[in-house]
Amino acid sequence: MLTGLKPASVWRFFEEICAIPHGSGNIAKISAYLQDFAKERKLDYVAEPCGNVIIRKPATPGCEDAPAVVIQGHMDMVAVKDPGVEKDLSKEGLDVAVTEDGQYVYAKGTSLGGDDGIAIAYGLAVLDSSDIAHPALELVATVDEETGMEGAHELSADDVNGRVWLNIDSEDEGIVLAGCAGGLTLHSDFPIVRDTVSGDLLRIAVTGCRGGHSGTEIDKNRANAILVLAAFLQTMNCGKMLQPLWISGGEKDNAIPTSAEMVICVNEYERFEICRAFDRAEKALLAAYRRQEPELSFVLEETQDGREFMIQEGSYRVMNHASVEKVLQFLLLVPFGVSAMCAEPKGLVETSNNVGIVRTEDSRVIVDSSVRSMVDVRKQQLGDKIALLTTVCGGIATRHSEYPGWEYREKSPLRDAWLEVYREQYGEDATVQTIHAGLECGLILEHMPETDAVSFGPNILEIHTTAERMEIASVERTWDLLVRLLARLCRA
Repeated sequence: MLTGLKPASVWRFFEEICAIPHGSGNIAKISAYLQDFAKERKLDYVAEPCGNVIIRKPATPGCEDAPAVVIQGHMDMVAVKDPGVEKDLSKEGLDVAVTEDGQYVYAKGTSLGGDDGIAIAYGLAVLDSSDIAHPALELVATVDEETGMEGAHELSADDVNGRVWLNIDSEDEGIVLAGCAGGLTLHSDFPIVRDTVSGDLLRIAVTGCRGGHSGTEIDKNRANAILVLAAFLQTMNCGKMLQPLWISGGEKDNAIPTSAEMVICVNEYERFEICRAFDRAEKALLAAYRRQEPELSFVLEETQDGREFMIQEGSYRVMNHASVEKVLQFLLLVPFGVSAMCAEPKGLVETSNNVGIVRTEDSRVIVDSSVRSMVDVRKQQLGDKIALLTTVCGGIATRHSEYPGWEYREKSPLRDAWLEVYREQYGEDATVQTIHAGLECGLILEHMPETDAVSFGPNILEIHTTAERMEIASVERTWDLLVRLLARLCRA
């Protein structure tokens, strides 16, 4: 599908990557693909126990004395799909295509994984080339960045020679990143008690929220479908008639949820009252969210999706009233969105939280929140606040997948070289920024503090959503920038 796009080698490798299932936690095949690439070309490589793959290529003639350079990206993607899409993203590849106007590559009905498949494709294209000048080169492909940067956590400094680090995990051409927020995931676990009731099943759902990346879009005033559902149920005010089998929403803790649902059991009287309450709440909340989320909709429909909680036909195990109350209280009170803005540089988010996932198991409801901050103490304070709220609402809070921020450095020879090459190619200056989203560079510098790093990449829009698309012309320009930069680094 991507034949004819330039640069041909980059798009060829990107399409091969897209054909391999590689959602977070499902990286065995993509890791094997990278190892096979190295074996076929007789390149040295290291396969770390966690799944990270490091592929090495010697310097081209005349570049042997330059410091070794690392091209780095993560091999996993946020694998999400539109409602009704039957594709099994754990087993099937993506259906990539080009938009009708010829400007973008996207995946039909799913996320694209340009974040960060394009980094791996760039790295493979350089390693596969015979005419690109470069110092000693390493492609470092890490695992499970999207679920807590596990690969960067486990990366061994002994396995990497380079300390000049090109992280290609940014989505705005013309911007070079030189710092990022740290983060953690707060896991709120609420024990529940179940009663047995008889009736029919109804599904109450929120759909059509825009969603997005919980770092780069957290300040865009986008609604969180999980919290909208909680507000909707509160507005319905059905009390003990609300007898859910489960509540669920979101797919990744670092993606703003686009949909959420609750399945409830009702008798005939309750059905009538709940339908009336639904109509009232729908009218009120559609008006409230009309400008913020123009595609938002609320659904009330019959469903048969509840067999795992069925005792016998027409009889189900539902969450009791006390269990429902404590979960909804937490969702109504938990912070979402921007908590603080940076004093300097102005306009940058300092601290935020995203409620990314709610899911129900037999005896508990779990809520995962992604906390980010440019200031470590503020990250800890917001995590403490959510943990305290979890306890007050009757749950148990645990932290995991914590990672440090990447502090901006006043002096960076690599950044200077990148800016020089950009100016030569584009005829204008690039923008240097720090970013609220997390990048693996923070952990890399924790392992290898002497490392000089930058992060950049082509234009990718609506990452972590099914509207994700990557600009074809930008991919080519960024490739040209990478090739020029590698030649420039040969003179370092």
